[in-house]
This record gives sequence, C-alpha cells and structure tokens, in this order.
Amino acid sequence: MPYCGFNFLLYVVTILCMNLLCAESFHMNKCVETDLQALLKFKNALILGRNDLTSWKGEECCKWEGISCDNFTHHVIGLNLGPINYTKALRGKLDSSICELQHLIFLELSYHYLEGKIPHCMGSLGQLKELKLSGNKFVSVIPSSLRNLSSLQTLDISYNYFMFSNDLEWLSHLSNLRYLDLSYVNLTLAVDWLSSISKIHSLSELHLYGCGLHQVTPKSIPHLNTSIFLKSLNLGGNSLNSSILPWVINVGKVLTNLDLSFNSLQQIIPYDFASMAFLQYLDLSDNELHGNIPKSFRSMCQLKELRMHSNKLSGKLNDNIQQLCSAKNGLGRLDLSDNPFERGSLPDVSYFSSLDTLSLRNTNVVGILPKSYVHLSFLTNLDLSHNHLNGVDIFDGEFLSTMTTLDLSFNQLSGSMPLLEITKLASLELLDLSHNQLSGPFPHTMGELSSLSELLLTSNKLNDVINEVHLSNLSELTILDVNQNSLSFKLSSDWVAPFKLETLYASSCTLGPKFPSWLKHQGELMILDISNCGISDSFPKWFWNLSSSLQYLNVSHNQLNGPLPKSFTSMKVKFENVWDFSFNNLNGSLPPFPELYALFLSSNMFTESLSSFCTSLSMVLTYLDLSSNLLEGQLSNCWKKFEMLQVLNLAKNKLSGKIPSSIGSLRHIESIHLNNNNFSGEIPPLTLCSSLALIDLGDNNLQGILPMWIGSHLHQLIVLRLRANKFQGDIIALSNLNSPRKSFHYISYTIGFRNNEVYEVGSFNDKEILALKGSNREYGKNLGLMATIDLSSNHLTGVIPQSITKLVVLVDLNLSGNHLTGLIPKNIGHMEMLESLDLSRNHLSGKMPTSFSNLTFLSYMNLSFNNLEGKIPLSTQLQSFDPSTYVGNSGLCGSPLMNLCPGDVVSSTTSHDKYIPNEDEDKLITFGFYVTLVLGFIIGFWGVCGTLVIKTSWRHVYFQFFKNMNDWIHVTLAVFINKFKNNFQVQD
Repeated sequence: MPYCGFNFLLYVVTILCMNLLCAESFHMNKCVETDLQALLKFKNALILGRNDLTSWKGEECCKWEGISCDNFTHHVIGLNLGPINYTKALRGKLDSSICELQHLIFLELSYHYLEGKIPHCMGSLGQLKELKLSGNKFVSVIPSSLRNLSSLQTLDISYNYFMFSNDLEWLSHLSNLRYLDLSYVNLTLAVDWLSSISKIHSLSELHLYGCGLHQVTPKSIPHLNTSIFLKSLNLGGNSLNSSILPWVINVGKVLTNLDLSFNSLQQIIPYDFASMAFLQYLDLSDNELHGNIPKSFRSMCQLKELRMHSNKLSGKLNDNIQQLCSAKNGLGRLDLSDNPFERGSLPDVSYFSSLDTLSLRNTNVVGILPKSYVHLSFLTNLDLSHNHLNGVDIFDGEFLSTMTTLDLSFNQLSGSMPLLEITKLASLELLDLSHNQLSGPFPHTMGELSSLSELLLTSNKLNDVINEVHLSNLSELTILDVNQNSLSFKLSSDWVAPFKLETLYASSCTLGPKFPSWLKHQGELMILDISNCGISDSFPKWFWNLSSSLQYLNVSHNQLNGPLPKSFTSMKVKFENVWDFSFNNLNGSLPPFPELYALFLSSNMFTESLSSFCTSLSMVLTYLDLSSNLLEGQLSNCWKKFEMLQVLNLAKNKLSGKIPSSIGSLRHIESIHLNNNNFSGEIPPLTLCSSLALIDLGDNNLQGILPMWIGSHLHQLIVLRLRANKFQGDIIALSNLNSPRKSFHYISYTIGFRNNEVYEVGSFNDKEILALKGSNREYGKNLGLMATIDLSSNHLTGVIPQSITKLVVLVDLNLSGNHLTGLIPKNIGHMEMLESLDLSRNHLSGKMPTSFSNLTFLSYMNLSFNNLEGKIPLSTQLQSFDPSTYVGNSGLCGSPLMNLCPGDVVSSTTSHDKYIPNEDEDKLITFGFYVTLVLGFIIGFWGVCGTLVIKTSWRHVYFQFFKNMNDWIHVTLAVFINKFKNNFQVQD
C-alpha cells in the first residue's frame, strides 16, 4: 500500500507540472502590449519591401522574426535584425519608439540602410548590454545621452561614415564597457579621445580604424591612467605618429591583436615593443618605419601573423626574418612586402613549421626560386612578385607540392623553362606569371593542373597555338588572362570547355577571323576582353544572351561589322557596366542602350541622327565616346539628366545646329569634345561646369565673342581649343584665367566584383589633337602636361592682355590667324614652360620683348606675317630658329635674319668691304708674322726628320727608344692590374 500511495502522489505531481507547463506555454509568446505597439511603430517608420518583416503581424510578437522575449515577464529583451544578405536590408529611419522597449538587453540593427539621427532617447535604455548599429547611414553627432547606458558591455557604431563626435568624454561613464567599435566615425575634432578611452577600465577590445585621429602629445601620455589592459586594439587608418607607441605598449601587456596600419609611424621600431609578449596578430603595414626588425622580437613566441609591408625597413632580408625565430612553431602568415631591403637571394624560412602564407613582394630579391621553397610542405601561398628573379628550380623526383597560390609577376623570368617547371606544381589554384619575359610554347602540362582556378600570363612573349589539349582538364578555371601575348586560339566550333569562366582577358591574341564560338557556353562571364584579336565577323545572335552578369565588355580594335541589335532587353546589366566597341566597322543606327557606366563607340561607321539618342541612355552614364563616326543631325536638349557624366566626346562627326544649353548643367563634366563638326551659334554658358579641364570646340562654325566665364568660372581648365571658328571681339576673357594645374589626372574606371573587391579592368585616357610645334599631334597619357590655349584661325581683335603671362605653366599658346594688334606682352618671358608659341598672321607691332630670352624650353615659335620691328633678342633659342619664323616682319633685324641691325656692320663685314684697321687689333699679327711662322715650321720639321732619314744609326736609336718605352708601359700596366685583382679578391 505505501508503494501504491507513493505512485499516486507522483502521478498527481506530474499532472500538476504538466498543467503548469501548458499554461506557461500558452502565455509564453504573448508579449506585453506596450512592447507590441512600440514594435509596430518601429516597423511603420521603415520603408519595407515585399519580403521585409513579413512575420511581424498578429499579437504574439515574441514569435516575430528577430524578437526575443523574457520567459516570465514576456517583455521584449532582444531585437536582432542583422541582415543575412543585402536583399533583406531595411530602409528608413530608426524611430524613437524603439526607446519604449525599456527592458531591451541587446539591439542588433547592423548593415541596413537606416538614415537620420540615432534617437537621443536611446540613453534611457538602462538595461541595454549590447548596442550594434554598424554599417548604416546615420548622420550627425553620436548622442551623448549614451553615457547613461551603465550596463552597456558592447557598443558598435562603426561604418557610419557621416557620423562624428567632437567630445568622447561620455565614454568614460560606461564603466562596464568591454567592446567598443567606432571605426570610420569622424573623430577628427575629438582631441580628448585618448584620455577618455583610458578611463574605461573594463575595456578589452577597442576599434578606432579610419577615424581621423590626431597625433597625441607625448607629454600627456605619462599622466594618463593606463590601468586598462586591452586584448585587442585597432588604431589603423589614422594619422598617428610614433608618439602613440608608449601608450600602446603600456596598455598592451596582455594584448593579442594589434593593428596600427596606415598611420604615420616614422621611427625605428622601439626595443620595448616586444614587451607585448602575448601578441598573436600584429599589423604595422603602410607606415614609414625604418631600420631593422629589432632583436627584441625574439621574445614574441606566440606570434601567428605579422604584417609589415609598405614601410622603409632595410638591411638584409634574411637577418630581419631571423628575429622572428622564436615564433617558428606558430607563425602562419608573414608579409614584409614593399620594403627596401638589400639585394639578396631568398631567405631561409624552412624552420617556420607553420608558415602557410609568405609575401615578399618588392623586396629586392634576386636569383632563382629554389626547389627548397616549393618543397616546404606547410607553405601554400607564396608572393614573390615585383622582384628580380630570373629562374625557377622546382622538379625533384616524385615530390608532391602543396602550394596553391604562386605569384611571380613582374620579375625577369625568361625563356620557356620557368613555365614548364611551374606546371609541375599539381596543387596550384592561382598562378600569376604576368609581366615577365616568358617565351616559347604554351606547355601541354598546363592542362593537367586540375585545381587551377586563376591563370594570369599577361604581358609575356608566349608564342603558340592553343588547342583543346592545353585546356582539357582545367575544370576549375574561372579567370584566364593571356593579354599581350602571341597566342592563337584554334578551337573547334563545337568544342565545349570544361570550365565556366568569370573573367577572360585575351587582348592582342588571335581568336579570329571568325567570332570564337566556344564562348557560347561561357554563361557566367563578368569580364570579357577580346580586343585586337583579329576578329572580322559580325556578332552572332547568341552573344547577346551570353551572360546576365557581364560587367565589362571590350571588343575594340577588331574588324567587327554589321549593326548592333535593336535592343538589349535580354541582358541584365548593372550600373557599373563598361562596353567598348571602338575601332571596328560597325554600322547602322544606334540602338537604345541599357544602363551603362561607360560606353565607347568611337571610330566606327554609325549613321543617322542623334536627335533622340540621349533620351535612351542611362542617367548613371559617366563616359560617352561617339567620336569619329558618321552621325548627323542636331543634338537634343536632354543632357541635364546625366549628372554623373565626366567625359563627352562627339568629335569628328557631321553634327549641326546649336550646342544644347543643357550641357551647361553637367556639374561633374571634366572633358568636352565637340570639335570637327558643323555646330553653329554661340557657346552655351558652362558656368556650372566647374570641374572642366578640357574644352575642344575647334573646327566648327561657332561665332560670337569669347565668354567672360571662361576665365572667371573654369578654374580647373587645362586645354582650351576653339580654333577654326568665327569668334570675334577681343580676348580679354583670358585675363581672368588661373594658371592651370601642372598635371591633370587621367580618367580611368574600375568595377567591383567577387566579394566587393575592386579591380581595374581598363582605363580611358582622354586624347586630344593639338596643333603643337607647327603640326597636329595626338596626346593621350601626356595630355595632362599639355596646358594649351588654341584660338587660332578666328576673327579675334584687340591686344594680347598682359595678364596672360601669369599662366606660368602654359605649354602651348596659339593665337595665329586672327586680327590681333598692339605689342607682344613684355613679360612673356615669365611663361617659362612654353614649348610652342604661334602668334603668326596677325597685326602685332613693336619690338620683341627682351624677356624672350627666358623661354629656354621653347622649341617651336612662329611670329611670321606681323608688323614687328627692331632687333631679335639674343638667346640660344631665338637664333636657332629658321628665318621663316620671322618672315613678313620687314622691320625685324639681326640673327638669324640676313638683314643687319644698325651697329652690327663692323662685326659682320662682307668680303668686298674695304679693310679698316681697328685700334684694338693685335699689332703682332702682321704679314712678317706669317712668313716667320712658315719658315720656323719647315726648319723644325726637316731638321729632325731629315736627320733621321740621312743618319741610319740615329734612326735605329730613336725607334728603339719608343719600343722600350712601349714595353715599359705594357709591363707596368699589367703589374698594376694584377695587384688590383688580388686586393679585390682579398676583400671578398
């Protein structure tokens, strides 16, 4: 019976517990009404997409996505909406209703598109322990009310690029803070940052990367409370100098991770730096540290990763690496790239048993890549690029290498053997041998690298025919770069590659004459460059369905013919797309293009009108080049929408009518080429185009006076070319021109792909035909150095303003073929950079200024057909010019002209003038002097030579003397050379 009673009691207790659990589970998901309403207000302040927060409905908010509730009070204690991907990123503002969740313990809203200010009331969330708002678009100052979050342990507001704080004193009140990340928050004016941080005694992890931190005052460091002991410190990307190091060393007694990269550390590395004996990760890259790695680094036995690239470290590379020997069992990554070490062979790293990544790029390494390196079983990633290696020695029996990444680009490898040897590394996934001097065939063994995903061979001298065998087993290949080689692809039309390329660079190889049909199956291409590949075919229909992710397309410099498709609706392009069809034989009308970043169609045969063309272009268009086609008609006044446009080139077409006024709305425009067309009327106002560096409206039918805004508003102007138009009036507009910059940045474009990495996939160098030094020349890369004004062949009148001589970096000035009058500016010699000056065919008068002699760089000048007079100033340049430089100026005289100036007669006597002795002439040089000179020579010469001819014994003695002298010189010189060689060998 007792046993039965016990069972009955146990049964009752079990039933009661189950009832309690059921009741609890019934109410568990029923959140507090005030919290529910606060969450709904928060949701209503957001701009939601169709799939955003779809679970946020009903009354059981504890079941909603990202919501956590207390199991007993049912208050919301957690809001975690960190996005899994960008497609679920929230937009809108962070509503102050979030502050009504007074029991909130953790709040995670990182990496959304939240805008506006962080609510000031956030400081009222007294129970909050974690606040993560990184990666949003918040603006304004960090609210100082956050000082009231006394329970806060984690604060992350990083990557809010428009936030700032001028005073970090509020941080010192967060006594429980352990993790702080304010990276990329502007702290430029927060001069107290170091003292405020030093007062957070609980802090163990600090990230202030890219905050614009100022240098600290060395005197203030000893007075700071340094009782904090950080485990992780990131101060990279600032402007801190070496004065911060004592503080870092003081707080780093238990530091495991330290990042001081991208600062201004300039001294040698302090000896006591190694007192941070627990360091595992150390990044000192991109500073100005010099000297050697100190011996004290031998105490860093726990070091696992060391980055010191881009400094000024010196000495022998091997000696520096030996200072890390105590970490030989743990060091896994070492980067000493871009340091000016002494020239020498590769250092010994065999004792680092855990080293898997080694980067010694640009460290003056010479010699060969020895087999000992690739035989290191632990080394998988090796970067020796930008050095002086001239060979490799890899093969050694049946050894199987584990190396997956090998970068030997920008070295001096030559011949065919290096590539053949490297293909024996069967585990390679990335191989970069670009920019060497490799020649010979493309080895068949390359096709055996079945793990290879990236093969980069650009800018070599490989010469071979690529067939299916070379590529047969490269099933993992995603990037193939064989640019600038002499390779010819001969692949059957029905061949299906075993790989799916994302990037193909084959510029200057041979893929034609037919369009390469094997590309038909490469549906994942993002970058395709088959420019200058000898293709003389039309685009196949399948090409426009090739890839929905194609970002960069370059088919320029071929002989492609036929029209472009009428639409590109099948291609899903992105705003950063770049298409280059230039230098082909494409014809027909221009179709509506998709959203493109850059479009190059120059040097083709496109026809028809452009009247409606710009209406079909994307508003994000940045570069547009339609030059050298057969386009005609007028331009529509629709350019205002292209707010991002930087380069507009419509030169060398048959366009007519007025230049649209909407071009003056292009605030970011840097270069306008409308030359060699039939435009008429006046230049529209370009006062809003303050970034303009180049204007070429030459060879049109434009008229009117030169607008004053050229000098008053275009402060970045480098090239002004208005030649061969019908402009009238004076050139007083040039009076306000600023001296142009000495250089003009070259326009280039980059696109991002693969995990947001940025790769330069091409460059657009602005080009211009300049009438420089008497002939038309095209300037591309050097255009930024060609500060030019060309107003030739117009109807300009008036004088040349004196203020033009303030343009001291002007290289080319051409005012020829006008009706200018008056004098040449007397200070023209101040323009010392002038290389070309053409003032011909005007009505200039007066004398040539003497300051002309200061123009030492002047290599071309034309002053012909003016009314100049007087003597040509003396200088090396002016007298070296051809007389045609001055023709048509009847009043000019002096060298190099034949007509002499008054006072030059005596020094330039002609052959028929009567000789008039000068009182200053030397009286010794008379007729008797010449007679005596001749007699002395005859007597002296024959007195010696005649005696040697007649007297045989004297002749033998004479020549024996010279023979002995020759022997003595020869023996003495040989003895001296031997002594020098012996001394040199002893020193070695």
